[in-house]
Amino acid sequence: MYALFASLVLLAAAETAPAPVKSIPDTEAVKYLKSNQGEVTEWSKALRQLELGQQRFQQGNSILNAPRITTTGAFQETPEQAKARAQKIIDEGKAQMATATATLDRLRRVALARYVDSTKTVNLTENLTQSKLGYCLNLASVRLQKIARDGGYKTHHIVGSITVLNDGKILKTPAVTESLRASWVKADPAGLASVPESGYSYKVGSGLTAPQLSKEWTVVSPRSTTVVWVEVYGLNNDNSLTLLLVRMADAYTMRLIGSEIYLTTFNPADNLSKIYNATLNLRDEKSFLPRLSLSTDWVVSYDRTNPLMANALLRHLCLSDSKVGVGASQSLFDVLGGDAPGLDGAKANWKIASLEGTDLNKNFKITCEASGADVVDVGLLSIKLEEQTKSRETTKAPAETTKRPTK
Repeated sequence: MYALFASLVLLAAAETAPAPVKSIPDTEAVKYLKSNQGEVTEWSKALRQLELGQQRFQQGNSILNAPRITTTGAFQETPEQAKARAQKIIDEGKAQMATATATLDRLRRVALARYVDSTKTVNLTENLTQSKLGYCLNLASVRLQKIARDGGYKTHHIVGSITVLNDGKILKTPAVTESLRASWVKADPAGLASVPESGYSYKVGSGLTAPQLSKEWTVVSPRSTTVVWVEVYGLNNDNSLTLLLVRMADAYTMRLIGSEIYLTTFNPADNLSKIYNATLNLRDEKSFLPRLSLSTDWVVSYDRTNPLMANALLRHLCLSDSKVGVGASQSLFDVLGGDAPGLDGAKANWKIASLEGTDLNKNFKITCEASGADVVDVGLLSIKLEEQTKSRETTKAPAETTKRPTK
């Protein structure tokens, strides 16, 4: 189960300032060869040729080192003739090995170049401009509805919202839920389900293929029904700066399919003396997330002891900027309560440690671990806020560093 994770551990477990990479194990090199360009076939043929050359070389040495006798009969051969035949076999083996080794070395260099390129440090970055709450919810509704339409989803449940205060306390915030519902209806009311009389709760019944969020509806297949919720994270004590995340998941697979993030406030706009921009960044030291997203379907769980805001930010970057699978059960449990959340097929676990920072500059160390494998030091997650020095209309857009539109 953890073979891929172990291979990524091997590739990621380098010092902060490693010596130049001169080679990688052949078991890793072959993963960087392209089958559609014939490289994998060429590699296999060269390995076979090397094996045959070694066999010829060993055969010749066995004949050369055999006792010197003269044979008789149909295969009469003098010691000198046997020696000459052995040397010929040895030379043939050497030639085969030399040709195969040259091919393998060339392919190793190709693989190494791709490895170096794919394991370089990358920054997953998003720039956020402080905006009014209503605008953020309206934009999130439009974008998530488009994702749902493109995915073939017909029914949508807006299930709730939470606010995580700066001190870590979690509050249910039904007013925010209703604000999102109003924005969703304004964008497109089609398919929005009414709130069940019994409400929503995370339940895992025996024999069920997927968690059920209400007694009054059951999801029987993927790509049919979405669940949508809001998470708000206070950045300072008076809530003048908050992060708003609007999430959408497949109600059957419990996989996140959409995530929108905004910098906003819950204070009246006319009371704001300062407007801020925020930069969300994950410095991935060895391209761990991009490589994980290119592998098989990997989901990593989020340790319950991690800072909740850091979990939320990493979920967003995993889905939006690297396409690593993100389970929804842990988040929905925080929003709805109910049974203990499942791991949604997670094979490893994110561990996040808070580093020294301020309300306007928060930093977290990200590692990843799986049972039976070494811990991977992924990199530094940060969110930095800076006061706008000019009006929004005259401020120039920052240099393009994100993969998604600036919000």
